[in-house]
Amino acid sequence: MFKLTLIKPTVQYDITTLVGGFSWDSEFTVTSTLEFDVVNGDTRFFPKNPCDVGDMVILSKGEEEIFRGILTEEEKKGRDAITYRANDFSWYLGQSKSVYQFNGISATDAITRILNDFGISIGSILTMPTVIDKIYILETPGKIIQDIIDKVGKHEGYAINGEMREGKLYLEKRNDLLIEGQFKLTEDSNYNVTDAIGDPQRKRSIEEMRNRIKLIVDDEETEYEITAEAEDNSLIERYGLIEETIKIDAEDAAKSRQVVKNLLRQLGRVHETVRIKLMGDIRFKSGRLFDVIEPVTGINNRFMIVSVKHQVSNQIHTMELELVLPEGVA
Repeated sequence: MFKLTLIKPTVQYDITTLVGGFSWDSEFTVTSTLEFDVVNGDTRFFPKNPCDVGDMVILSKGEEEIFRGILTEEEKKGRDAITYRANDFSWYLGQSKSVYQFNGISATDAITRILNDFGISIGSILTMPTVIDKIYILETPGKIIQDIIDKVGKHEGYAINGEMREGKLYLEKRNDLLIEGQFKLTEDSNYNVTDAIGDPQRKRSIEEMRNRIKLIVDDEETEYEITAEAEDNSLIERYGLIEETIKIDAEDAAKSRQVVKNLLRQLGRVHETVRIKLMGDIRFKSGRLFDVIEPVTGINNRFMIVSVKHQVSNQIHTMELELVLPEGVA
């Protein structure tokens, strides 16, 4: 059973019975969002609505917590149900602007410093030795962290996923987040969510493919110079030459050979987007990986979740997903 708990400074309420239905989104950012409607009435014995913006809410299923965040928006329309939106605590990273100067410290230390400054609790952060030597002016903490993560991905060759769990931030390698979804029709029966795929849609495109990558140094004191180049001849022969030239900072030139190989692996492929509907599983979040086989449209691969919208009505849980091939999967 799903349960929604409202937490105020001195008291908490189980508001599950006041809520008509609820949904939560996980997009390809750290922040996730919960929306729900509270029944509204002004008769004498109608239960009073205890919700207010700024309150904390926790959504759980059994003993497992799904979402923890702050009510950031309330919308009332006459006597209609009152709509609330809550965002998890990473929301605060996008609401401020700040200035940071990092002088040759590791990406792990730079991100830890930002999170500590803005009171975001840390679950775990993987070791990221990539050196950060940059000034950020009037940027949101969230954008600064994302820029650092992008730089790590180019240097180290692996993708990083961020998730909030029980109010704490976790940064992990995406390849470690493979899941297999299940749902129950009865208490004693488990089924794989891919056994009941609804409305499958598949799109394949070469518009974002790049099969030759060049890196040039962005240095005001010198002319642009190609520091590294990589190409995939088989893709060029099959699809024609599609080139991308990318500027890198002078301090990154030493690792340009590795960077260009990583970029070619990410961009040198046919891009595939999939949309499907499944029975719900609370483990499905953006950035996680899972395997899908659907013979009608030819879907057959390991995919990354770009976005997932979970919906619960009368305790029936469903979800709609957008998927892409993860980096490095052809």
